[in-house]
Amino acid sequence: MANFAKFTRGDCGLFAHCERKKDEFGDYITLGNERIDPERTYLNYNMCPEGGEQKERLEVRLSDPNVKCLNREDVVVYGSWCVTLPTHVPMTDVNGNIIYEDNEVHHKDGTITRETVPKQTEISYSPEETREFFQISYKFLSERYGERNVISAYVHMDETTPHMHFLFVPVVPDNKWNEKNPDKEPREKVCAKELMNKTEMSVFHKEFQRYLDAHSQKDLYPVLNGTTIGGSRTIAELKAESALREAEDISKRVESIKEEAKSSIDELIEEYQDWSIKEEAKERVAVKEIRESFDVMGLSNEHGKALREFANALENPVKGKNGKIYVEVPEPGKLIPFLKNMVQRALKAIDLIKDVTRNTKDKIEKTGISIKDRLVDAKARADQYNNENSRNRGYDRSGRSQGRD
Repeated sequence: MANFAKFTRGDCGLFAHCERKKDEFGDYITLGNERIDPERTYLNYNMCPEGGEQKERLEVRLSDPNVKCLNREDVVVYGSWCVTLPTHVPMTDVNGNIIYEDNEVHHKDGTITRETVPKQTEISYSPEETREFFQISYKFLSERYGERNVISAYVHMDETTPHMHFLFVPVVPDNKWNEKNPDKEPREKVCAKELMNKTEMSVFHKEFQRYLDAHSQKDLYPVLNGTTIGGSRTIAELKAESALREAEDISKRVESIKEEAKSSIDELIEEYQDWSIKEEAKERVAVKEIRESFDVMGLSNEHGKALREFANALENPVKGKNGKIYVEVPEPGKLIPFLKNMVQRALKAIDLIKDVTRNTKDKIEKTGISIKDRLVDAKARADQYNNENSRNRGYDRSGRSQGRD
């Protein structure tokens, strides 16, 4: 599916995101909850044949003397279609009819309704089919909005799902001026409101689907798969939904690891509380610090509010349209790093517990073998002592006297 967003002249963050630029800390510039894999960034590419700096291409188009653009800060000077490679296709029965199911639909205004939507199943594409999809998508968009107006068309292969950011200047004919000046060369103007109106937004996906079917195998790329129900959603809304889909898995893993670690630590401390302080001091101190860190993290003032909201969210999960249960993560910028830190500490605790347990087992086995060897040796020396003592006293081992008759 595809999602549209508008930007003013001062909104250049998307340029840096598309080009994979980094901030002063060396981290990739993102626009929300992207999951960028640096090892796959080399797979990204720009479909725009002209290339070049995006900001420069924007300014060149805006400075065209035949293009009118109001000089106001709030004027939308470029738009972005985020076109995502289809990941699901509607399921059909033996007769080829689409199978429907009741599911929750999240709308842009924040409301949630239950609607009948197609039941989905996952699909996958080869690298060649993936590139073909974005080539056809670029051709469709550049023809629809004008090749001269294209700023860039970066395909990102290093995030969760392959997608293309198609950036363009929303240019339309300046009809009023052209009517008043029929003897002059027609003029254009920058006007996103006129170009991206309700009609355009309502027919876009249908025409996009027809174009894909006409330029590739029919139904190979199903952009009309039911995911557009509820209207065109913004990129921010889609990212929020993606975060919700991940929240349940994250919370379950965190809770499981936390409980396992705390249980293991408590068992370790109880079982080996009399352990030799000299030989196990380092491990015991580390275990104590990790256990205390869990308590501190659970009562942190910095994360207290977010944790309470997260706990409430766990009591009121949301059922997604794919049948899975999702939990909202409040203040994800603060809470997700916190949960990540908790998981790392838990894993560290588990590794430490394994090391201590292994060392303990080895020492117990060595101690048992040592005690057994010593008992055998002691018994042998005792038998030897008894034999020698008996001979010295003139008795054989049966206790009879060995003197002369």
